[in-house]
Amino acid sequence: MKISVIIPTRNEEANIERLIDSLRNTSDQERTEIIVVDGQSSDRTADVAQVLADKVIRATHPGRGLQMHEGALFASGDLLLFLHADTELPLNWQGILYGAWSSSQKPVATAFRLNFSDDGLFFRFLAIAANWRTSWTGIPHGDQAIAIDREIYFRAGGFLAVPIMEEYFLFNKLRWFGCVRILSEPIKTSTRRYEQNGRVFNAIRNTLIIALFYVGAPPSFLARLYR
Repeated sequence: MKISVIIPTRNEEANIERLIDSLRNTSDQERTEIIVVDGQSSDRTADVAQVLADKVIRATHPGRGLQMHEGALFASGDLLLFLHADTELPLNWQGILYGAWSSSQKPVATAFRLNFSDDGLFFRFLAIAANWRTSWTGIPHGDQAIAIDREIYFRAGGFLAVPIMEEYFLFNKLRWFGCVRILSEPIKTSTRRYEQNGRVFNAIRNTLIIALFYVGAPPSFLARLYR
């Protein structure tokens, strides 16, 4: 099984080299394809990735859903792993995925359990709450390193070009194709988003956005609220 790692980026010059080096050092390179889809960065993200990744796609418009879908269109792997540039996978990530996807009850998608780069009390509580939400809704967020069977991904229509909540739109369709498995192993994602405007404010805002999505608020409104 070949894994295509699809990394949507925008101004990730500080992270992209470290991330790709880590992927190279912890994977079987013959069965791993690294694709960077850059959303019009104003820094050197695309130039740095051009030297290190297998493919670099310069998206016509920024937007994580659109970028990830463009990456999937160019991917040659059997499994599509959508990875944020500020997320750190466990060292044995490839073996974990092979184990999950070779089981007798094959999932349609997997995601890692959420953890944060900061091990403080606030972020430990936030991770517990986020993992509970995922187990309840069956919908992981993008910073949990979502992996999807390539054929099922396209049968479900893939990520939509929406400004926010792209995972929710896709997983609402994926649930008709089979089970989503949340892996017991954690990833570590950066807390940098929570340092903008204050930790508590960001946590409350994100919870409000999810609630508003479920009552039918349009993505354009949710995106304005997020920003």
